[in-house]
Amino acid sequence: MKRTLVAQCAAAVLTGAAMVGANAVVTTPTVGAPVVIDGVSPATVLTNNTDGIGHILVVPYYSVQNNNDTYLSIVNHDMRNGKAVKVRFRGASNSDDVFDFTLLLSPGDVWSAAISKDAASGKAKLTVPSDKSCTLPNAISGQTFVTTRLAPYLTDEQKANETREGYIEILNMADIYPGRVPAAGAGDTPPDRVNAVAPAVNNPLFTAVKHVNSTPPGCAETAAHMVALFTDSTDYNLTAGGAVQKGLDVPTGGLSASWTVINVPSAAAYSGNADAIEARVSDDSTRPGYGNIVLFPQADTAQTVANARLWTADPLLRGAVADNSIAASGTPALPTAATSYVSPAAYDFPDLSTPYLAADAAPAALAAGIATKRQAARLTHAFAVSSVSNEFTTETGIKAKTDWVFTAATRRYNVARNYGTTATAATTVYTNYTLDDANVAIASDLVFPGINPQLNYYTPGNTTVEGSQICVRGISTFAGATTPFPNNRITGVAGDREENFVGASSQFVISPGTPAAPLTICGEASVLRFNNAAGTGVLGATVTNKNVDITVAGQSGWMRIATPGLTTYTVGGVAYPQGLPIVGSSFMELRNDVANGGSNYGIQFPHRTTRY
Repeated sequence: MKRTLVAQCAAAVLTGAAMVGANAVVTTPTVGAPVVIDGVSPATVLTNNTDGIGHILVVPYYSVQNNNDTYLSIVNHDMRNGKAVKVRFRGASNSDDVFDFTLLLSPGDVWSAAISKDAASGKAKLTVPSDKSCTLPNAISGQTFVTTRLAPYLTDEQKANETREGYIEILNMADIYPGRVPAAGAGDTPPDRVNAVAPAVNNPLFTAVKHVNSTPPGCAETAAHMVALFTDSTDYNLTAGGAVQKGLDVPTGGLSASWTVINVPSAAAYSGNADAIEARVSDDSTRPGYGNIVLFPQADTAQTVANARLWTADPLLRGAVADNSIAASGTPALPTAATSYVSPAAYDFPDLSTPYLAADAAPAALAAGIATKRQAARLTHAFAVSSVSNEFTTETGIKAKTDWVFTAATRRYNVARNYGTTATAATTVYTNYTLDDANVAIASDLVFPGINPQLNYYTPGNTTVEGSQICVRGISTFAGATTPFPNNRITGVAGDREENFVGASSQFVISPGTPAAPLTICGEASVLRFNNAAGTGVLGATVTNKNVDITVAGQSGWMRIATPGLTTYTVGGVAYPQGLPIVGSSFMELRNDVANGGSNYGIQFPHRTTRY
């Protein structure tokens, strides 16, 4: 988005989350009224942008199982501003962080990489064959994924396997503006950095990441402009010493990502676009706005639990006091200790629950832990669907196989598995969106607009556990029903191509679920195989794979699964589920034994969804 960036945007940014180092003294930031910047307003809503361009992206699946490689590219559609981007790979079982880094894109830049299986360790490995865009750390190519956040009682091979499939989060943390940096102490004057007067200087960070003859000149971690990104500061208002002095400005989005899973031995490939969330000016607008600056040092410096509560709804990072765990009865548990389940580090932030909209940066909301819960509720609401539909084929004549991928893109910010030291000691912990960090009901004027009251998507009432994975219970009835619109739009259906439907189901459980006929799925990035209990399916998934046997006349057809979720919408006196956050696709492999001596074909169809 082309615009003249101004320093006065400081009044609208989440300055408390920007540039906090190991020893920073965190104070509640001063946040003024949102301002319009050259006709561009701060964003007020997060919207699923089906065009695939936005501020937040989710790649629903990566895999290096069964001879698969995954290829990823991230595009900056902004031709004026650079982008500071967080890229985080999460494991399929429990959304554990298995690899993350900071990417600094030039205007109009594309970054690309490959994920493959490391022969020596068995872990997933990132390779950047020739891309020159800046990253922090610089040396990410050839690095294997990290297993320190996985269950400690797993064997080395089991841990390696957990890294080999999952999903990817991508977040525009800040823009990198061209032009001049205001003089130290200038505050919000002059308002136009491009035309700033001496002694202001050109933005060294922008100069560093902007490609010159196909190469950015200043990627070195030791360069002053890079070191500045790690500098402690308690000045978060984009004034002297703040983010603007480091070359950063509010994030305006404009990112897209594409992915391809290729199985070289079978000569089959599957590709798609990342699901995009765009921060927009309003619900009824298609105009992107700007979000809060949420850039953190890419460092392993420890952060306090108090800091973590300002920045995340992740129940493992924000601690026992902040997670407001819900007891089996549904009653919020009283806090027992001011410690986290997983020790937070600077590189854990931002995540997708870090407050991104100006309205969520009010000091009262930040200090009480409301802002992170509201951000998580916003994002989950943007991804939530009531039903998922797609096609499948298992026709033996063409050796057809079908796998469906379901990724619960934001579940980690509502419920997670605390592994403990042994499998028997593991527990499930929740972040209660309805209460602040003192276990007090969130005031109505601070509830996420559009959800009244603000509700939890996952509770002990709809979750269970299988092994180390959290599963979600839910129902879908009247398979193949012909009840009046819109009730028939959200029921579970499975049938062939000629309207021959499978019998009604009493329990369809979606992403994840406990084994029970006819369909259950567990895990965070779940893979469902069709009629392939003894095989490897299309993707060769081993972490969260389940099989469903669908007996239909033609071995091909379609299926609709109603997702379990909260009942909040009423149409004609009938209540309909709010749904759960699901992204994914159907992957189909077909074989022609005649053409060219035998050829394999890969087909990928994104899920069709309803939001009733």
